[in-house]
Amino acid sequence: SKSMVSREARWTPRGTNASTCGSGVVPWLRQVRVGVTRSGKKGKTVTVIDGLDPGGGVEEAKELIQKFKKVLGTGGSLAENGAMSFQGDNAALLVDMLVAMGYKAAKQTGGLGGKK
Repeated sequence: SKSMVSREARWTPRGTNASTCGSGVVPWLRQVRVGVTRSGKKGKTVTVIDGLDPGGGVEEAKELIQKFKKVLGTGGSLAENGAMSFQGDNAALLVDMLVAMGYKAAKQTGGLGGKK
């Protein structure tokens, strides 16, 4: 008998597998928000990634932060709730990096400036 799974549900981007994030959602369908704020950081600009779940727990998230920090050339940290924050306005670059990693639903929310 024919499978009832739609073509879109079976398709995976090249170079990825069908593994899911920790929440059970495949990475390219996960809503990831990248925003820029100045509140609460002594007036310093901070870029925050919210909704990103690399699937490997805290250790995987820390590895990902290290990679982002190296590419951005800035400091960064992981919050208790899983949000990642980085110094400076790097939202456009982070969105591009996340899309390249397979998080197709990543988008910039708010921000101080447009794409650089």
